[in-house]
Amino acid sequence: MKRNIVWILCIVGCIVGCNDSTEKKITHLLCQWDGKEICFPQKMDLTSYVDTNEVVNFENWKATYTILHYVDTVGCVSCKLQLSRWNKFVEELDSISNSNAKCLLSFSPMNKKVLLKSLRINRFNHYVYIDEKDSLNKLNVFPDNEAFHTFLLDKDNKVLAIGNPVLNPKVKDLYLKIIQGKSVGEEEERERVETIVSVSSPTLSMGEFPYQEASSGTFTFTNTGKELWVIQDVVTSCGCLTVEYPKEPVRPGGQAVLKVTYRADNPGYFDKTLTVYSNAADSPLRLRVTGSAVE
Repeated sequence: MKRNIVWILCIVGCIVGCNDSTEKKITHLLCQWDGKEICFPQKMDLTSYVDTNEVVNFENWKATYTILHYVDTVGCVSCKLQLSRWNKFVEELDSISNSNAKCLLSFSPMNKKVLLKSLRINRFNHYVYIDEKDSLNKLNVFPDNEAFHTFLLDKDNKVLAIGNPVLNPKVKDLYLKIIQGKSVGEEEERERVETIVSVSSPTLSMGEFPYQEASSGTFTFTNTGKELWVIQDVVTSCGCLTVEYPKEPVRPGGQAVLKVTYRADNPGYFDKTLTVYSNAADSPLRLRVTGSAVE
């Protein structure tokens, strides 16, 4: 398991641009959680709140591998939940795991009605745990950093890997390799063909617009390197921000346009981020989207 933790540290260092102090803190955190057993409440019932309201007991439901994602729904609900991405990930996991792996989203909600509404709107018809007393967090004392609120567990509830697979394609690949019994290593990184890209501006300002209406804008990228540029994924910091991007490779000298659309839940100023994962030498590329949705 130590190799998995070292590999996650490499991923995190690439993403957050760790300085020595930050890297030491993350290294300590990962080593602290490596192999740690996650404690669950003695009687823990899971419910599917879309269509059936069916209830199952966690111990009877869990599989060889469990991906536990803890969410305290303080703040922007759509930002934290990312339910559409979790839906896609669960479907992919079901298709490759032969029922050997399951995802459990555990919520400690400030407002249960808002949470249930989000689950139904997003048609998230998988089992979840709504933990109004925050008992799971109290039993385990999860890290303060939300980037480490997701755990890949073995059948004994011991941590095999940490990180959010729906917000980071590298963490997702790591999880899937472990679940499928494939080797985990850095060979793929060393063998990856890289190129160089530039962006017209790292910040997109949408200005003011009526909050009931969607607002869109674009980022333009140019492949200034010598190899094909391939966008692997684009992750937004909020569910209210969606992105359309080309799936086909961009030739050297060619351009790619990312269309960004923001749909406000409420009026107010916003400052959101999106992260572009690709084979660019400085991947991931971080961009900002700002504006003000007014009444």
